[in-house]
Amino acid sequence: MEQATLQATKRQDLGSRAARRLRKQGIVPAVLYGHQLGTVHLSLPIKEVERVLHAGSRMVTLEIGGTVETALLKDLQYDSMGDHLLHVDLSRIAMDQKVALTVPVELHGHAKGVLAGGVLDQAVRDIEVSCLPRDIPEKIRVEIADLGVDGIIYVRDLVPPPGVELLQDPDAPVVSIHMPEAEEAPPTPAEAAAPPEPELIRREKEEEPTEEAGKE
Repeated sequence: MEQATLQATKRQDLGSRAARRLRKQGIVPAVLYGHQLGTVHLSLPIKEVERVLHAGSRMVTLEIGGTVETALLKDLQYDSMGDHLLHVDLSRIAMDQKVALTVPVELHGHAKGVLAGGVLDQAVRDIEVSCLPRDIPEKIRVEIADLGVDGIIYVRDLVPPPGVELLQDPDAPVVSIHMPEAEEAPPTPAEAAAPPEPELIRREKEEEPTEEAGKE
């Protein structure tokens, strides 16, 4: 995975009001933590962070004054519409120690089950992996060309890149294809206009008392 460089600045003013002021200036609040070192509150240029994300990078070099840190973009917080970046969490890493993170799952190919009229259902869009920082993949690619109707690809069927371990449940389905459910035909105009049949009410006849024969 490509490693980008971000210019970061330590911030002293904390709280929601200060964060809103930063965002109006095109700056996003961030925190850096991990490796048993103290948490550092930072500010990052939003445009630069978005450029890194657009390139598919997750590992970054932070230049904070005269200090250089290597970190992962661990967690991103967006507004309710998912349009505006509100906050960034960064986790310190060491190049010789494995890290756990999620990467996107990308489907590749035209599934024969879809060409036959099936519906594709992708259950896993991001998958958790563990690897050394230099081996972090931009995505996990899943070949689906041979997937037919009623076919399922599970996590255990995926082939990760060298040095990458999948941490998700191996029995979890990633993608499947099924035929669409048949819909009931709408009633014909004649059926819709027909009056409902009257309900039949059965009444039990009361039993009449019978006279005993030969009674004096």
